[in-house]
Amino acid sequence: MAARHLTPGFWRIFQRELRQIAARPALAFMLLPLPLILFLTLAAVFAPGLPRDLPVVVVDLDRSTLSRQMVRMVDAAPDVAVAEQLATLSEARQALVVRRAYGVLLIPAGTEQRLLLGQQPEVVVFSNNQFLTAGGIVGRSISATLATFSAGVSLNLLEARGIGPDRAMALIQPIPVQQSPLFNPSLDYIHFLLSAVMPTVLQIFICATAVLSFSREHHSPNGMARLLRLSGSPLRAILGKLLPYTLAAMLALLFGDLLLFGFFDIRFPGNVWVFFLNGFVFIASCQALGALIALVTRDATGALGMMGLIVAPSFGFAGVSFPRFGMTLFSQIWGALIPLTPYLQLRIDQTLRGAPLEYSLPTMAWLGVQFLVFSGLLWWMTRKTMRAGATAQSAAPAQATLQRAAP
Repeated sequence: MAARHLTPGFWRIFQRELRQIAARPALAFMLLPLPLILFLTLAAVFAPGLPRDLPVVVVDLDRSTLSRQMVRMVDAAPDVAVAEQLATLSEARQALVVRRAYGVLLIPAGTEQRLLLGQQPEVVVFSNNQFLTAGGIVGRSISATLATFSAGVSLNLLEARGIGPDRAMALIQPIPVQQSPLFNPSLDYIHFLLSAVMPTVLQIFICATAVLSFSREHHSPNGMARLLRLSGSPLRAILGKLLPYTLAAMLALLFGDLLLFGFFDIRFPGNVWVFFLNGFVFIASCQALGALIALVTRDATGALGMMGLIVAPSFGFAGVSFPRFGMTLFSQIWGALIPLTPYLQLRIDQTLRGAPLEYSLPTMAWLGVQFLVFSGLLWWMTRKTMRAGATAQSAAPAQATLQRAAP
């Protein structure tokens, strides 16, 4: 049946919205192809999982057998690679400044001699923490390598004095420490970052398409009155307009998850039904937020600007890269109002920790409350603007008649 012959209601709005999308290639491209392209680009960027062979430079002022062994051991570490050996510390500093290296290993003169005399030589590691991730990896890798090297040298010295291997190990490390990283033991950035960045990117498109959809009605003459006439009620109008975008967003999110759990073979220890339910509520909450923004602003440009201001920085407030416990009260409140924050917490619970359902229920309730609040406000604003538009449309002929009758 042709759309124009349909009775007012949900299906008429749904088919009308599909025609609106088909008539706007840019909107259709932003709806599904562009998020998928960005997902593939992000997957290509994070495909290695961990940064490898980060360049470091060495300033070996000792020039001894011991220092050369130390340099070879650092170069053999998977995270770093010795790019250059320089003569002075000023040259090494220049290498950091021009970003030829992320770290410097300084071996002072007399290191081997001091060690043989029973003294404690000092080796210095400089890391460029302007690049927090790269600097942290370089500092951690070189420090761990040198700690292993130092323990080996100490063990050899003690054994040379006639101390047995077991006793020597006890002297080197009187209290052994077993460190067991949980949930992401390989420190893989695909688990940690890519899994969170994909929904963050998708959130922007979800909100933007909802803004454009409702701005088209709200900011056009008699748009909301026409929407009321075609739908019959605010609820049917909201559902009919948003459902095409909901289906596209679900497909995009499914594609991203197939990349993670299929192509990258990430283990999924959680509940698949809870996982997809949270994804749906997240999408619906973002749509309600975007549509609400469209109805409280004066034009589409202002609506998109406000949407970007609210959701674009949301990753920083979600607690993935910086713990929410350490944020200011304002940052915690801002993050709590954005659907991405509870969704990422639920996503991490299900994909990394495999948390039981009862541990995720408070966060699910948090996301559900956001959905109810944003949806309720959207329904109220849609109803209000529809009534205002219908009143203005019905009053327009009477005003025109009075103007013609006036002398």
